Amino acid sequence: MNETITLLSAGNSLGVYIPAKLLQLQLRDQGIHTDIYMLEHLYDHETLDKIPRYRKAFHDSFAVAKMGYKLAKDSRETFDEDHVVMLLHEWKQSGRRRFIALTGFWIPILERYREMMGAVDVDIRLIRLDASHTPSFSVYGKACDAFNNVWLYPVGENRIAQTIAVSEEEPVPFQDRTQRYLIHGGGWGIGTYKDKISELTASGISLNIIAYYNEDLTSDSADLPESVSHRYFMLDPSWSPWQRNSSNEFDFPPFAEIKQGEDCTFETSGNYPKAFELMRHSTGIISKPGGATLLDSLASATPLIFLEPFGDHERANAHLWVSLGLGISYDAWKEQDFAVSVLESIHHNLRNAAYKANNLVSNITNGR
Repeated sequence: MNETITLLSAGNSLGVYIPAKLLQLQLRDQGIHTDIYMLEHLYDHETLDKIPRYRKAFHDSFAVAKMGYKLAKDSRETFDEDHVVMLLHEWKQSGRRRFIALTGFWIPILERYREMMGAVDVDIRLIRLDASHTPSFSVYGKACDAFNNVWLYPVGENRIAQTIAVSEEEPVPFQDRTQRYLIHGGGWGIGTYKDKISELTASGISLNIIAYYNEDLTSDSADLPESVSHRYFMLDPSWSPWQRNSSNEFDFPPFAEIKQGEDCTFETSGNYPKAFELMRHSTGIISKPGGATLLDSLASATPLIFLEPFGDHERANAHLWVSLGLGISYDAWKEQDFAVSVLESIHHNLRNAAYKANNLVSNITNGR
């Protein structure tokens, strides 16, 4: 177990990046040397330069984001061959043999490396963070079957096989939470969450709103009902997941509360994303049902009130969470007049499910 574990991630989704960072920290706590490699470091300049524009377009229009989902393609078309060759040489020189990939876009690189290593046994695991195939895996079809696929939620089994813990802290008891809901659009601010804010406000519901760009911030306090108060938070817009810090490490997203007329300081945290602390104290999470949001919901025992899914894999996530009694659709919750009581029972179901779930890190360290 003294061999280095190489975690393969990407910044195209924080739902891939944050689980990788959590795994790195938890494996290091077990005394295992663990490195993260980001797919973006292999991109050619043209592809890298397009990322901010794509991100903004997907944030501004869910229709555009869904179109992009359908157009997912083989990552080989975006790589700079010189970067790929250098990386493969580096791995071979250092004798790397244990890999954990959280996105399928690394499959072409892993295929080449395994071929380079010949008869040397290379342990490669593809971690499936969703309840069905995501585009990053589905574009490679049967090529995925050549690797060890590790599913958190095995397809067709309607269960949580294992999870990635976010924190060792106990969930905040439901009755001790603030009467406030966290609403967000995942790492890139994608989905219909912005469309729900006015309706929730009119229904007297206070929100913790995650903003992604300055135009997401509104000074609407004068227009709010007396019983409602929203708080705004933001991920540092200048931060990129593939940028290393001064210690040559990758960070969780810098995060801050935004208050009108006050300067803000974006801060990162050591063991888990700062936004997770908001989730722990919120009555519910209102968001699209991404894989990382399922991890947050389970770890914090915070009911997921899910919005329109982003693709078939998120649709499968939503179906799983509802079938296990761990979440509710926004429309179903609305039909119940946004009742808090239904969320309390979901909270208890989440606590029980988290207690029973195996920890992926334990399975990795035990050699399974």
